Amino acid sequence: MIDEVLHVDDDVPFIRARSNGKVALLRYIQTLFQLQDEDMKLKFAWYPSRSTQGYFSSAGEILALCAIYFGTARLGLSLDAVSGFATLVWLPSGIAVAALFLFGYRLWPGILMGAFLVNLSNGAPFFVAAGIGIGNTLEALVCNSLLKHYRVSHALDHLRDVLFLVLLAIPLGTFISATVGVSSLLLGKVIAFSSFSETWRAWWIGDMISILIVTSFLLTWSTWRYEKTSVKRMAEMGSLTVFVLATGLIVFLGLHHADQGSSSLTYVVFPPLIWAALRFGPRGALSAILALSILAIIGTFQGFSPFSTGRPSESLIFLQSFMGIIAVTTMILAAVMAERRALEQRKDAFISMVSHELKTPLTILQGYGELLSMKFAQQGNQEALHHLTKMATQIEKLSELIANLLDISKIQAGKIALVEEVVDVDLLVQEVVENLQQTTCDHQISVEGRAQREIMGDKERLGQVLTNLIANAIKYSPRQERIIVHLMHTPETLIVSVQDFGIGISKAHQKKVFERFYRVDSDKDRTYPGLGIGLYIAYQIIERHGGKMWVESMEGQGSTFSFSLPLAAEA
Repeated sequence: MIDEVLHVDDDVPFIRARSNGKVALLRYIQTLFQLQDEDMKLKFAWYPSRSTQGYFSSAGEILALCAIYFGTARLGLSLDAVSGFATLVWLPSGIAVAALFLFGYRLWPGILMGAFLVNLSNGAPFFVAAGIGIGNTLEALVCNSLLKHYRVSHALDHLRDVLFLVLLAIPLGTFISATVGVSSLLLGKVIAFSSFSETWRAWWIGDMISILIVTSFLLTWSTWRYEKTSVKRMAEMGSLTVFVLATGLIVFLGLHHADQGSSSLTYVVFPPLIWAALRFGPRGALSAILALSILAIIGTFQGFSPFSTGRPSESLIFLQSFMGIIAVTTMILAAVMAERRALEQRKDAFISMVSHELKTPLTILQGYGELLSMKFAQQGNQEALHHLTKMATQIEKLSELIANLLDISKIQAGKIALVEEVVDVDLLVQEVVENLQQTTCDHQISVEGRAQREIMGDKERLGQVLTNLIANAIKYSPRQERIIVHLMHTPETLIVSVQDFGIGISKAHQKKVFERFYRVDSDKDRTYPGLGIGLYIAYQIIERHGGKMWVESMEGQGSTFSFSLPLAAEA
């Protein structure tokens, strides 16, 4: 029935029509037939409404889930299912929970149909198959309801998310499925009461491990977005993959070891899993767990696994219990490390934002200070000029601090830029020493040796490194007068060292002085100023020049900070 005329544009009026009791907007694509009257021409076309199209789309997704559920269920039931229906390798539960979590509750009929059909084809009576299907569907719905209610994220990158999944959603959902499913088998007289406990245990463990590993794997990979990866990162990823596969082959498939029943070998799986959790987060950790789980199941059925006992169902109980323990442990570690990385990123972003915000008012202060200096100089007000000079010194220190914080942000983001040019090292050292000598009357800075060669690098950044090392030498040798800058070179390398005779650094601190925000206070009664960022920035700059930086020190006798740089090729 025609409701009204809609004018999509000035030339072609359209009609809104009712289809199945719902209003469908007519699409401007193709005319199926035309109606004419005396006043105007109406082009009339009927197309399925969005809701109708949604039904077709949902039906396709439901059928796809049903097919996947059926296929993976048949695979699981073929692996020595207890009582013919409870298998310890049960992929469908993990897939079902992930499907509802990612695509919505509307796909639940796919789970019901898949579970019903697979159990019916496996010999279960109609009502028993229906009961099992209802139990499996409730499992997925309950798990998802809990995960959604507590707002568990797809990435599983928070400890609370992993704990809600492991301690609440999985136990409750799988309890419902195992209880309803096995009770249906008992009421349908498919199993005897004496088999109830064994069947329920196998059902519960199989479902639980499936959701723990398969669902978690699918959820974490659903958040994946393509990002350009460095060659170094790809190499590490490849090395980890080889390590995981080699570990699985050795531990679970008996490769290169005679004692195939040795349970001590199972501990070998922890190093690659820890590596994956620390370096690649929940997604990498779960990928490693899934790969090891697949190899472990194959090895257990072939009799090579440390968990092989001769009875497949018993072997799988031991294996799946072990895999569940290492999966939970690794997921918790990965989540904690992901939280730490996120916190570091937020902190870096905050530092960058604050540094940028402070830079503008600081520049304005410097400008006003210069204007006041000019005004008081004209008036001959020496006292005011003296105070303005002190203020300018403090503003300069604050400006330097903000610049260092911005450098840290750039380093963390991998955006620190080097302007390469030919650098005369002797001239650069002379300029830096002369500038710093003017700031201290208590120390004599001398230069020993000559570079006599040029290097390719960023002159400003290298000057920043040298300035930081000499300034630190002045700061940490308050009772000594000498600071020596040594220059030397080999045929391929230039070495610059800054030696002081101050408080020195203990062996324990020497390994950490180049870390970000690390500070050394050797004198218990004195705190030296600084934030522990200068050496970190210097180290990163030298590293990006293809060089190295190190420290040699004896507590109470002074320190020598050195860096090496590759020499420029001679023409």
